[in-house]
Parts: sequence; structure tokens; C-alpha cells
Amino acid sequence: MQAEENLFSRCNHSAQSDMLPDMKILFLANRLPHESVAGGHRLIYQRMRLLIEQGHQVGLASFVAPGNEKFVPAMYGMLHELETVPVPQRKILVRALRDYASSTLPAIFWKNYSKSMMRAVGDMVERTKYDVVVAEFGEMGMYLYRNPYLSAVRKVVSCHRCLSTAFGKYAQTAGLSPALRLKSASQLRKLEVFEFEMYSVMDHILTLTPEDRFTLLNYAPELPVTVIPPGIDLDYLDRKTLPDPGTPPIVTMCGYFADKSNNDAALWFAHEVWPLVRQAHPDLQLHLVGLGAGKEIRHLADRDKRIVVVGAVDDLRPYREKARIFVNPMRLGSGLRIKVLEAMATGLPVVSTSLGIAGIPAQNGVNCFIADTPELTADSIGWLLSDAALCESMGRAAKEMVKAKYDIRSTMRGLEQLLKEVVSI
Repeated sequence: MQAEENLFSRCNHSAQSDMLPDMKILFLANRLPHESVAGGHRLIYQRMRLLIEQGHQVGLASFVAPGNEKFVPAMYGMLHELETVPVPQRKILVRALRDYASSTLPAIFWKNYSKSMMRAVGDMVERTKYDVVVAEFGEMGMYLYRNPYLSAVRKVVSCHRCLSTAFGKYAQTAGLSPALRLKSASQLRKLEVFEFEMYSVMDHILTLTPEDRFTLLNYAPELPVTVIPPGIDLDYLDRKTLPDPGTPPIVTMCGYFADKSNNDAALWFAHEVWPLVRQAHPDLQLHLVGLGAGKEIRHLADRDKRIVVVGAVDDLRPYREKARIFVNPMRLGSGLRIKVLEAMATGLPVVSTSLGIAGIPAQNGVNCFIADTPELTADSIGWLLSDAALCESMGRAAKEMVKAKYDIRSTMRGLEQLLKEVVSI
């Protein structure tokens, strides 16, 4: 813990405005949100940026992983203040023991626990007198719960997924390793108790979809829960160029592959679907784009040169522009996958499992293909590869749907109003 304390860094930047801010809002994030990141952390970045544009004073406390320090300076000029803490590092043996042994924190919360972050959040609230703190992702909610350094402040958790539901799927899904299923089952009751006790002391809970709201209310009907759909910046994601028809076609999947659900999706697709697709389309390439690919995923590329493990990238847009199809073969987890909406906003045709597209107004065969078996997934990819007109019409329909339902500025009005109501309680 002492090493973590020594690495702790702080930057304080005063807002360059003569106007008094309407609200002082502190965001908490488990990974640094910045302009180039994708998915849920780009959503956090957009929320902060647009709230600042509306005259609010916004601060951020965030974990920063090795390699992401280069994005920190750009955030200084945008935020009122920024405090960064290195991602907690755990020894493998200790982590394994804590995954199974009883403790005060369930494994997913312990993985994200940092005393430095506890102190940072408390210090920032005390120093700046924030009106409200928004913990993005349930894991960060613990810094607003049982935090000995935290003074009175309005507290909101933006729940991108129900953790108890996600771990329940880990325990029940056939084909996963016995160790993962056992670990998830052993943690489930403790996780459910901790997660919903934490939510019960918050002033409000946000979800991305009505389905997620119903999930939380099924566990705890008394929770104050509001749906704030994710906002998508269509101007930023608009695809400027199309794939060169003279180059081999590319199927792309992106994600943080250290996450169990993304790791399982990539391996399931590679083992069950890819052999079927590869046989019918011998020039096709599979690109896996994102941080955290482990040995099993990297070994896929060693055995098949048409599988490319791209790894972490600063900007996903060039990889989407090169792709012919975006796949999201999720079998685990919960919540809305913002990366699917981003692919749709780009104009990419999407092939996804029903779980992977949950919460999105999907029309099978119109704005996406939904496939839950290897055979149907392979067929869906094949139809798109062999029919350019189908590719174009599906991508266009998906883009129009995102524009109609998820434009960032319209969804931000809902978030801003909700935070004003919480502050005025």
C-alpha cells in the first residue's frame, strides 16, 4: 500500500470562467476517461465534457493504468481538478486466495479497492465542496459507501451493469472453467448483499436501459432508479472512408479482454464460429482490438495468421473504418454494450448474440443480425460478406436508429436535469 501512496498524484486546475458554475460535480472512474477511449469510459468523458460546456464545475478522481498516463495532461485543461491513482496491483497468490476466502469485500470490489482512492475522494469533496458525486460503474460506488474520509455529499451511482446478475451468469453458463464457476457461485450471495446495501445509501441510481432498471428493482424495489440512455457522438464516430474492396475483408471485435465476458466471447467466437467462417471465406481476417488479451487469445494468432491480436490502440476509428463487419459474441455479463452503439454509429453492420445487443432496439435483419449459435453467426457473417447492398442498408439503418435514440446532446439533458433534482433534495 505504501508504494501506491508514493505513486499518488494530484493536479488542481481552476475553471477559466467568470461565471459561477451551476453545480459542482465530481466523477469517479475505474479507468481514465478520455477522448480516444471507447465504450463506457468514452461515455464518461462525454458526460463530463458536455456538463462543462453547460457551465458546471466538474472534477474527476480516476485510476490510471500503465500506458495511459499520456492522456492525463489533456484532461488538466478540461477539468476543474483531477486526481489520479495507479490501478491497484495484486500478487497472483493473494488475489487467488481472496477470490475464494471470506473477506469484508466481495472479490470484484476488492480488486478495485484502494485506500489512496478512498482518501482522494474524501479530500476532493472536502476541499471543493462538491454538490454531488457520480460514481461511474458499480465498483466505484464503494468510494461513496463506508468511506471514513468522506463528508456529507449527495451520492449517485451510474450502474453500467448489475454485478450480481453478471456473476450469476458466470456461475450458470455451461462451458466455462469449473474454477470460474465455483468462484462466482461462492461469491454470489456476499456480492448481492454488499452491492444492494451500497445502492441503498445512495441518493440516486442511474442505469443505461429500462431492462437494467427492472433488474435492480427486482432485487430492491425501493431503490430510486432512473434510466439515462448512453449518448453517442455521431459526428466523432462518422466513418470517413470505406474499406478498400481490393483488400481482404476484416471482421472486428473490440473490448477490454482482461474482462471475463470479453475474454469468453473472443475465445468462443474463435473456437466455435471462426472455423466455419474461415472455411467459406479463406481470405477473411479477424481483428481483436483492445487491451488485456491473455495467453489464450494471443495463442489464437500464433496458430492462425488470419487472426490478428491488435492490442491497445489510442483511437478505434481507423480500425472500424477498415472493417467490413463488427461482431459482439457475448455470452456473459449484463448491461448495455456501448461499443455496439459506437459500431452502429460508424455505419458498420453488426452481428451479435442476443445478450450482446440487450437493451438496444435491435431489429434482426434490419439494423443488425442476432445469432446465438455458431452456425447462425457464421451464416450471418457470410450473408453480409456476399451482399454489399445488404451491408450498406444494414449499416445505414443502424446509424439512423442511433441518431434517433442516442444522440449525446439529447441524453445529456436528462442527466443534467436528474443531477439538479438530486442536488435540490
